[in-house]
This record gives sequence, C-alpha cells and structure tokens, in this order.
Amino acid sequence: MLLALASALAIFLLVGCESTSNKEYDKEGFKAKFGVMVPNKETGKFHIYAETTLIHRDVSPRYVHGFEVWRRDRQRFLVHFEIRFPEPITISEEIEKAYTVSEGGRVIRSEPSMEWAHYSAPFWFSEDDPLGTYSLTVFIDGDPYRTFEYEVVPFGVGEEEFDF
Repeated sequence: MLLALASALAIFLLVGCESTSNKEYDKEGFKAKFGVMVPNKETGKFHIYAETTLIHRDVSPRYVHGFEVWRRDRQRFLVHFEIRFPEPITISEEIEKAYTVSEGGRVIRSEPSMEWAHYSAPFWFSEDDPLGTYSLTVFIDGDPYRTFEYEVVPFGVGEEEFDF
C-alpha cells in the first residue's frame, strides 16, 4: 500500500512538474518574449531580462530592446520579423543592406533565418527614430506567429541608468 501511494505521488509530481515547465510554451511548441535585453556574459547573445511594452528611446549602445523565440523540441525553424513604425524612419545604407524597406520607410522586414531551438533579435535606437506605438510581428516558418505592440517614449529625466 505504501509503495502504491509513493508511486502515485511520484507520478503526480512528475506530471505536475512537466506541465509547469511547459506552461510558457503555446500549443505550437513555441514561446516568445519582448522587452529590454542584456548580453549573456559567456556567449554575447542577447536575452530578455525585463519583459515590458514601454521602451525608452535611449540611443546608448548599452540600451537594447528586442525579442526572443524558443522552440520546445529544440528543432530548426525559419524565423523573420517585420517592424511597423508610427511614422517613416530615416533609411541608412546599413538599414537598406539588412532589411527590406517598404511604405516609404514605415516598415522594415528582416530576411528569413534558419535557427535551432532559439532566436534572439536585439535592437538599438537612432537619434531620429520616432516616438509612438510600434508593431513587431514575428513570423515562424513563413506564417505570422505573434505580434508585439509597444510604446516608445522619450528617455525620462531622472530615470535610473542601467549598468550592464
């Protein structure tokens, strides 16, 4: 009897732990986060440390925002993204080389990239990037996966500076 009770408890804990660890993944087996990012000290790859939809327009190279996507089964997936700005941005040679630009600079789209298990996309601001509501759509395997709406506001006076 004690052995049966212990076995039932073990199964309950195992199932409970599995469902808790998978809670963040959606039914397609992916999870995504958007917010302020920092680099991993060992790999240099950026990751979300604070999820938020309120982003300060700070042009410091140390202030990074963006998104991450993970695939639960750690297999390959094709990913790209599209950002819609509240008004057209200035198109530099660097932006033209890295993105497909449309709507007169109001939309930029990345090239598809084949990734294993995880993808991270960090962004930095330029002096003339607009304030307002941005829309970032992440595409997985060619289909829209998730859209993040976020507000870009001026970097506030007296705001605490992040020291990475």
